[in-house]
Amino acid sequence: MNPQISIIFAAWNAESFMERSLDSILRQTFSDWELILVDDGSMDGTGPIADKYAAADSRIKVIHIPHGGLATARQTGLDAATGIFSIFADADDWLEDDMLELMYSKACATSSDVVFCDYVEENGLGSFYRRQEPAGNNSRDVLPQMLGQQMHGSLCTKLIRRSLYGEYGVRFVPGLSFCDDECVVIPIFSHGVPVSYVGKGLYHYDKNVNQTSDSNVWKRRTAAEYQTYLDRIGSYYQDSDLIGIYRNRVAHLVYRLTYAPVERYKENREFYRRHRVDLKASGLPASRKLFCVLYYNGFSFLSRMREI
Repeated sequence: MNPQISIIFAAWNAESFMERSLDSILRQTFSDWELILVDDGSMDGTGPIADKYAAADSRIKVIHIPHGGLATARQTGLDAATGIFSIFADADDWLEDDMLELMYSKACATSSDVVFCDYVEENGLGSFYRRQEPAGNNSRDVLPQMLGQQMHGSLCTKLIRRSLYGEYGVRFVPGLSFCDDECVVIPIFSHGVPVSYVGKGLYHYDKNVNQTSDSNVWKRRTAAEYQTYLDRIGSYYQDSDLIGIYRNRVAHLVYRLTYAPVERYKENREFYRRHRVDLKASGLPASRKLFCVLYYNGFSFLSRMREI
């Protein structure tokens, strides 16, 4: 008999913190779940730790795969899942003990396909409560909140009827290392499915673990990756009449690429040229717009001056 909930848990080199997350799953007051733990080609003790937990609890299934990135690991876990509902958990975060019980009960009581919950952001300054209340009981009502970044796109705070992924042909984008949740959630929500909400901070998002500076993260992103993201979700901004917000997001990506290594300058300049109309019409501060225009028109040395 299939479990009611599949928890998809992707881990890569997570030996120093994954047990906190796994233990919070084992403490759940709701017991009818399976955990699909995908070891994404880890080079530390992640694999043995995963196997240890699986040996102790038959609800835990471990899949070891070559390293392919978060999106590939999550899709591998989702493909192996058998639960009626699914939810994701990250190796560096943790769940409140009653998270699954409260969200599943709400789904049953309201006949919802998606249930939202609030979350708590843990960072160096303390714990911060993040409210995630949807604007209505239809997922289309939530799209402006998601696209406008008034609501977090994370799959870890959303219990979703698993059949929706297959019904609407939604899969993770291989190689996408940012906003991969958003690129799955938004296409599903565009179909107008019933949603509900648990107004309690049930998930703890830990920004302290392996935290790096924004500039270092930006340096790893590529123009091709940003374009893949825009190709996946850009049309939803047009449909939701949020073109201004779309332009602001594009402009932010154009600016981010000025942090990239100089060897990627040519491809990044092509991204700028493709989106310079959006940059000009965006609400990006005038100083940053000017910086982008100068940088992408031959003054790439400006990026080095910024670091002095």
